[in-house]
Amino acid sequence: MSETEQPKETEDTIYQRDKTAKERQPAEDSPKAPIKPKPKIKKAFVPKKKTFTTDKPMEHRVRNIRMTSLESAKMIWETLTDYQNELAQLEVDDPDKPYHDWEKMEKFFTRLAKKYSVCMSKALGGSVGWVYKGMEAETLDQELIDSILTTEKFKIPEPIKSKLGFHIVMICESQFHTPKEKPKEEEKPFYF
Repeated sequence: MSETEQPKETEDTIYQRDKTAKERQPAEDSPKAPIKPKPKIKKAFVPKKKTFTTDKPMEHRVRNIRMTSLESAKMIWETLTDYQNELAQLEVDDPDKPYHDWEKMEKFFTRLAKKYSVCMSKALGGSVGWVYKGMEAETLDQELIDSILTTEKFKIPEPIKSKLGFHIVMICESQFHTPKEKPKEEEKPFYF
């Protein structure tokens, strides 16, 4: 071969040159042609909510904004629900999005409580602590405690009226209430 000549392509087909290649089969229009199987559709994982009943009472960690008028309480409640709806509409691929949204709601609630609440818990961001059935509280009356125990978590109910004013309540956490035993006084010897 000289420098100007190009190598020539053989006229044999690939399967004739390559001994490992399979010979080409003529296409047949027969009904016995292999049918490709349909791919299986994968089902999305949907967690099931399990419910259970127990005799143990529940206690809730609660935040509270107390207002003197219904109009101001409604205005703050509408602000909170609008913010909650805005957070719910944001699309994020985070599987824990509802919990992160609720944390943001709690921080927003805390800021509003520090700014607008007339309750003693204002300095603590409206934190009332743990509320359970049969408790005695200085800042809450029994009607308010009963309405707190019936509210659902992750929802902010409309303002609740009490003797002290109008309350906007947010349940932050829930757990089973375990009564704490009072420490027993040590027996002291009695001297005459």
